[in-house]
Amino acid sequence: MIPQDFISEWKKAATWTQNDHVEQDLIVCRALVEIFSHPDLADNLAFRGGTALFKLHLPPVRYSEDIDLVQVHPGPIGAVMSALQEKLNPWLGKTPI
Repeated sequence: MIPQDFISEWKKAATWTQNDHVEQDLIVCRALVEIFSHPDLADNLAFRGGTALFKLHLPPVRYSEDIDLVQVHPGPIGAVMSALQEKLNPWLGKTPI
């Protein structure tokens, strides 16, 4: 999915040794940037869990391939899901939710 040159460059900063882990870490980081650069998503979602701890506060001690997000305001989730698709589908591909 990601060109090998990009993976090799990211590997210089990542703690992972396997290319597939480095690629997944790059995908997770890009997804986080895409999500939280969108004003509505940044206002309505919180990033939490182990990946959040290791990306924001602690040195990574384990490999993680997911992003835990929660809606911070009660209410319908449709607009948030649409905004997520708008930000992520162009480079991840369209997936049904």
